[in-house]
Amino acid sequence: MSASRERLAAEQAELVRALVGGGPVPGGFDPERVRATSAALARKRAREVARAWPVLAADLGEEFTGRFVADAARRPAPARGGALADGLAFARALSRQGRLSPTPGSRRCLPGPPCRPARPASGSPLAGRRGGWS
Repeated sequence: MSASRERLAAEQAELVRALVGGGPVPGGFDPERVRATSAALARKRAREVARAWPVLAADLGEEFTGRFVADAARRPAPARGGALADGLAFARALSRQGRLSPTPGSRRCLPGPPCRPARPASGSPLAGRRGGWS
């Protein structure tokens, strides 16, 4: 790899850390725009987790996004498992803090091994989803 490509790759990695990993804003970028983009990406991540974990999102109600974004600022998104793994990490963090709702739906997977959220009810729009529920 040429020196210019290596430098570009390092600069891109630094920008990604600032956007999704809480790293410092690299020189040459507007800090306010980077922070705004980072916040938008965190909210998008929260929406994806809310879709994967509807019971958890419902239990937290209006506090879900704020709590998730605060938690996500302390940890990167999982490398594997997508929103299901991200939601499980969030639920476990809430449980460790004693802030997880006591409802059975929210506690279904905790503190045991990773698992999937409950199967949607037959009338749910997700009930017909292929390949995602067992």
